[in-house]
Amino acid sequence: MTAVEPVRLRGRYSTATLYCADCLTLLPLEADAVISDPPYGMDWDTDTTRFSGGMQGVSRGRAWETRVEGDAAPFDPSPWLTYPACVLFGSNHFYARLPLGTTLVWVKRNEHALGTFLSDGELAWMKGGYGVYVFIKPFGPTSRVVDRNGDTKNPAGIHPTQKPVALMAWCMERAGVAEGATVLDPYMGSGTTGVACARTHRNFIGVEIDPKHFDNAVRRIQREIEQQLI
Repeated sequence: MTAVEPVRLRGRYSTATLYCADCLTLLPLEADAVISDPPYGMDWDTDTTRFSGGMQGVSRGRAWETRVEGDAAPFDPSPWLTYPACVLFGSNHFYARLPLGTTLVWVKRNEHALGTFLSDGELAWMKGGYGVYVFIKPFGPTSRVVDRNGDTKNPAGIHPTQKPVALMAWCMERAGVAEGATVLDPYMGSGTTGVACARTHRNFIGVEIDPKHFDNAVRRIQREIEQQLI
């Protein structure tokens, strides 16, 4: 049993249990699937204003206050590989630690913007199979605002590695996670996987070590679940 007191949310179609903690200290956590964007182990400098902007020649980056918690150490995926279904983003950074599986590709730029600033896409490993599947979802400032229910205070996003809600919902579909199943995101960041679970009537367990990101996640997921009660 853990001494960490979770935030528990309940809607008409789904529930969410949220912990502000180091996920490894909470194991074992029971779930049907792990869908997550973990720290990749690249010690990423989140001040992206230092980049030249690629072909555009003008940086469109942002200087975040802090780096991603835990990103300075190599990522060990082994605690999550035993779950019935599993999707882990950033897999190109730790492929040597993964078994054979399916590759999911998120193309995050419009065609005309390919090569203009940092990566055009991101890779995820999915447990089972050996195919390659692509999801195209440009995710510029306008899309990020829509994902935050119209919050315009932070047009660049509320987390340095924020993902689209639609992307995480697609990952659950690809992984065969049924409606009503429980999804665990042990590195939930701003809570995007939890929002996707609420929208698709899946239950959610989320863990985030950074208190600021945890508070953002709670607000986002609570707002989404409350929509079920209207």
